[in-house]
Amino acid sequence: MSTEAVNDHLRVLASQRPLEVEASGSHEVKPWFEGKLDFAPSVPLPDAAGLRLAGGAVGYFLDRKCAVVEYALRRHAVTLLVFPADGLAWPSRDAKSFTSSSRRGYHAVFWRAGELGYSLVSDVNPVELGALAERFAAAMP
Repeated sequence: MSTEAVNDHLRVLASQRPLEVEASGSHEVKPWFEGKLDFAPSVPLPDAAGLRLAGGAVGYFLDRKCAVVEYALRRHAVTLLVFPADGLAWPSRDAKSFTSSSRRGYHAVFWRAGELGYSLVSDVNPVELGALAERFAAAMP
């Protein structure tokens, strides 16, 4: 799953037009996903210093459609992937369990909340990325 998350993040970075909806507010991005996915993704509001929402797109995580939500943290791109979690190998079903890994200089943090899985990916410091993932998870219903 880590390799897929990093590859998805790199696809966003390499794309000439990675976002299908460009917006700075979750009230603009979240409704945009309606009818495009068979689940309602959470789009956490940026509450960290230097973090801003850039927009979203529909992508794929492994064999399933996912919400791709893009943020900017200072000059770093941060990608939040939201996807159906069933059928994937999770270390724990506990929503408070976070799993982290690094691939090719990028860091990914995974967690699960109910039926959805989340991955936050960036090249920012892994401790800072983990803290951001915890804030996002706490803000989700």
